[in-house]
Amino acid sequence: MVAITVPCTIDQIPLVKCPKVANALVPTVDLSATGAAAAVAEACRGVGFFRATNHGVPAALTDSLESRAAAFFALPHKEKLEHASARPFGYGSKTIGPNGDVGWLEYLLLSLGSSSVQASSLAPSLRAALEEYTVAVKAVGGRVLELMAEGLGLDDRGALRRMVVDAAGSDEMVRVNHYPACPLASSVTGFGEHTDPQIISVLRSNRTGGLQIMLRDGRWVPLAPDPDSLFVNVGDSLQVLTNGRFRSVRHRVVAPEAGKHARLSVIYFGGPAATQRIAPLPELLRDGEHSLYREFTWGEYKKAAYKTRLGDHRLGPFVLPAGNAEHHCSSSSKAVQPTPPHVARVH
Repeated sequence: MVAITVPCTIDQIPLVKCPKVANALVPTVDLSATGAAAAVAEACRGVGFFRATNHGVPAALTDSLESRAAAFFALPHKEKLEHASARPFGYGSKTIGPNGDVGWLEYLLLSLGSSSVQASSLAPSLRAALEEYTVAVKAVGGRVLELMAEGLGLDDRGALRRMVVDAAGSDEMVRVNHYPACPLASSVTGFGEHTDPQIISVLRSNRTGGLQIMLRDGRWVPLAPDPDSLFVNVGDSLQVLTNGRFRSVRHRVVAPEAGKHARLSVIYFGGPAATQRIAPLPELLRDGEHSLYREFTWGEYKKAAYKTRLGDHRLGPFVLPAGNAEHHCSSSSKAVQPTPPHVARVH
């Protein structure tokens, strides 16, 4: 078993109140099928999250990355700390961000530049696997963004893709999360509830579960792991770009219990360039529809988001008063705001 050795202790990590419910039946979209655009749009309107099949990322590639990442996390803690670089990038353990959030995990957070992983200190085999996977998953992200635009009825199918995949200076990252089994308690927070601030996130995990999403009615439901599929999240910025038609989904991870295999996930985050204007796409503001959000740049939103705690409603300060949105179409009705998380201490 991999031990996590850092100053933060187990009694500082909150428990998660896990409902005894069946795994959620999230929408599944065959990216190669006729009608994929409509299915993607429906999933993004309803849940803000879907399972993507027939995505084209070879299993040999994901298996290779998984084994090399597992080998990295099996290294002695002191050796892994050698890969901790200037925050927020590099290796980290338990601490999530600068504002006090913690979880039972360790991770690699890496910046991308021209599809190249910016982590020269990593073993060549791991870096090569990350770069090869990143190229493949970026292509999936670009295809999904085109399907989203088509599903929204935009004349320009590349309107969203150009902000991320084809944009100079786009803010893209890859995160590898490792959640060892927690020997001291069950229902321990691995990664606390949050939404992703970017435009799109694409996740792949091994066969160990733990990921949960919040439904529109405020209920938390677990998701069955599926290493053959990719999972797509709508981010906060995409919610604004679609004027609330697509909703960013709150999600969290519960750490594996003692005796279970570790969970390992790889997430690609597709964000735009810092100067990219984030506001509802003009083509969507028809028939007198008003924007629900105050305009901002990605750089402004990222700076504001990094000053918050994970569970904060990050878009809140950018939401315009209700009177400004009285003509907004019914397809973008407001989602239920999350209830405060259950927090208990492990003794």
